[in-house]
Amino acid sequence: MKVGIVTYALNIGGVERVILNLYQGLLAHGYQPTIIEIMKKGEWSEKFQSMGLQVEQVLPSQWESKKKHAFRILNKLKEYRLLFLNDVQYAHSILGFLPPATRVFPIVHGDLESMLYNASFNISQIQNILCVNPILAERLTKEYAVPQGMIHVVPNCLDTENISHTTTLKTKEFVYLGRLNDFEKGVMDIPEIMKIVSENFPLVHLDIYGSGTHEEALRNKIRSFGLEGNISLKGELDPEKVHDTLSHYKYLIFPSKFESGALVLKEAMLNGLIPFAYRLPGQTDVIVTHGKNGFLAEPGNISEFAAHILALYTNQELVKEISENAVSSIQKNFSLKVMMHAYQQIIELALKSPDPQRSGRLEIEILEDFTYLPLILIRPFRKVLRGLGLYK
Repeated sequence: MKVGIVTYALNIGGVERVILNLYQGLLAHGYQPTIIEIMKKGEWSEKFQSMGLQVEQVLPSQWESKKKHAFRILNKLKEYRLLFLNDVQYAHSILGFLPPATRVFPIVHGDLESMLYNASFNISQIQNILCVNPILAERLTKEYAVPQGMIHVVPNCLDTENISHTTTLKTKEFVYLGRLNDFEKGVMDIPEIMKIVSENFPLVHLDIYGSGTHEEALRNKIRSFGLEGNISLKGELDPEKVHDTLSHYKYLIFPSKFESGALVLKEAMLNGLIPFAYRLPGQTDVIVTHGKNGFLAEPGNISEFAAHILALYTNQELVKEISENAVSSIQKNFSLKVMMHAYQQIIELALKSPDPQRSGRLEIEILEDFTYLPLILIRPFRKVLRGLGLYK
């Protein structure tokens, strides 16, 4: 059965690694998956292709309208019996023209209004919405009036059977892996945390992998705290090297203020790293049990966060036990086998359900303004209207 995994673009990040896991899980279950980028060719597009994944593009042209682009996407999506949509408003606009037998499943990866809005917009044309944590499911029911019966919570999971590096010699201490963004990832807390730790253990070291909007600010803060010898910014990490790289570290610094699937947290724990994170209800606290397989501090409480590190750092007898607990908890609760079992049940129920009545309508509201203008003309046309006081 042909399955389309539709995404804005294969950029560098956690959502893309989730898509990778989903692709491999579907393939292992006998499906024929294809990843379809519909807005741009992302940084990881060729990387995924080099790994043997089927990746195709239906990209916009500056000389065509949003409507024309949407219908080109429709022509592509008609090929697939199952569609998994990852925050793709253009795909939602044309669902009413799909064959009735097509089953559509938006996936909500994060707490962004666009993701929640897009997933719930054309709700009569979809089967179910999949959320990676219960917080997102709750928002959909309370704020977007999605019936609870249409929502399934399926956590992001890992291929635990083929990835395990717990016997690797751990020669490095602390690591952070993720976007260098403070609003969501809390990266600007890192220098303050490590400053407290380094005052007690001057040789402590943290490697930071990633890039993002706060990279320069983070670099400056590290410099202002005099931590250049304790913290190294290592740049982006190849997706194929994530597990191998993590396996050489002992501890994960994870100061996120909001998480959706917390994939890095799970990847690190699978590799035996002990996580230090903020306690985020329904997000980190469903993965980490404080004092058993990692440590949780109250959000924004930097001194508590650092205190947990210092307490374990001075009690190395606990390290082996907590590391082993971290691995076993991910293997038990967040394996790809568990995730694909949930997906398989959802798919089977959807295939047995009555075909939806297709609307045969283009949903121009979700495409926003100037649906029929060539893309290249939208900005100048908008500028002219603003000059005339006809557009805000």
